[in-house]
Amino acid sequence: MYDDVGSNLENPSFAGIAREMRAEGVTVDQLGDVGHALKQDCEVQKRGKTTMTEVSVAREPGDPFRRDALSTPVRHLDKYKDYV
Repeated sequence: MYDDVGSNLENPSFAGIAREMRAEGVTVDQLGDVGHALKQDCEVQKRGKTTMTEVSVAREPGDPFRRDALSTPVRHLDKYKDYV
């Protein structure tokens, strides 16, 4: 009934959006590259160009994220049993 509500959401590339808006857009996907990218961004900012750094270094939900939040809920009341 409500299978597609709030599912299969994909985040846009915020660095890509920045580039489309003629700003500097940098994507960092390795933890060791964060410091270097931020130093470069500061230099670009000093020259007057807006910068946006997108950092994505974790592939799993971090603590205290509840692992059971990803499972299908159990409906205990009969009036809600038909909801998926």
